[in-house]
Amino acid sequence: RRSTPSLFKHLGKAFGQLGDPKIMGVVLMSLGIALVVMIVLVWGSVYFINHTTFFSTWPWSWANWVLRFFGWFGAVIVAWFLLPTFITLISSMFLETVSRAVEARHYPALPAPRNQPFVTEILPELVKFTLIILVINLLAMPAYLLMAILLGLGFVVSWLVNGYLIGREYMEMVAMRRMPPAEAKAFRRANGGSSFVAGFLIAAVMAVPILNLLSPVIATAFMTHVFEDLRQRPRPAA
Repeated sequence: RRSTPSLFKHLGKAFGQLGDPKIMGVVLMSLGIALVVMIVLVWGSVYFINHTTFFSTWPWSWANWVLRFFGWFGAVIVAWFLLPTFITLISSMFLETVSRAVEARHYPALPAPRNQPFVTEILPELVKFTLIILVINLLAMPAYLLMAILLGLGFVVSWLVNGYLIGREYMEMVAMRRMPPAEAKAFRRANGGSSFVAGFLIAAVMAVPILNLLSPVIATAFMTHVFEDLRQRPRPAA
């Protein structure tokens, strides 16, 4: 069973390695690609809005300007809120680079990880993870708002839901570097408590503006430490 202090220790090590050139390279590349994608999406939305006439007859023609203004504003707001999701997806493609950098510094005696086919193992996990985060949060948004209005606990509910999902997916993705998929899932289930608490801490980091742009890399480094800690501890005798 993992204790909270050890998880904070691993989280500190993940933050401490952000200056590693390989990890910083992933951060800058992910941020750059995500920004380019978001700029293209915003530009495309604004172009569509500017070249679309919603009301062509008087006296409603003035409403076109209002719709365009709010359309531009809405496109920027949506892009800003989707930016961390895009960064998460892109950063996850470089999970191997981050995990190898962590292992090289902290676990140099480890053998090379297993070879993972991108199409059959890595890509499905990336797509599943992104869809789960988007769908669950969209479905849970009314509950978040209700809890925030009634009890002021919207962020707590969000962290609990995301903590489970994030801990589960990051643990399995890191574990699959060293184990076949079925064994990785079983390992995560056997360490569900540690996985959830680790995911909750990552969700808290993701809730901090600006810092959330680094959270996928921090999460990968952090979960690599947590996985190796759990894996290398002796199992109790049957």
